[in-house]
Amino acid sequence: MQFAKYDELGRVLFIGDVPESMLALQGERVFIGEIDGALEYVHAGNKHARPANPACLTGYELHNLPVPCKIRINQQEYACSDASAELELTYPGLYRITVQAFPFLDANFEVQV
Repeated sequence: MQFAKYDELGRVLFIGDVPESMLALQGERVFIGEIDGALEYVHAGNKHARPANPACLTGYELHNLPVPCKIRINQQEYACSDASAELELTYPGLYRITVQAFPFLDANFEVQV
């Protein structure tokens, strides 16, 4: 049977396949059945679709941020506890920006300076 182990937030950690007789050996936080760990999460023992991230980018400012969230600019990550954030992009180039706040899907943006 297919199963998934998940953390306290419902984030799927890994998916496995074992005989039904071995499911009890998998410990706590086990979802039994098929699940897409990238697009779904577990809440109250049931799988749910991860909601769209409400974040949006206008110019160099992020709005509607889930609180709290993480903002990744290229490979640098910043914690954010506000519903908006102004980006300080000082060097010319392409910046890849990701807003992460589980269980929301990641919101991805690109800014050319």
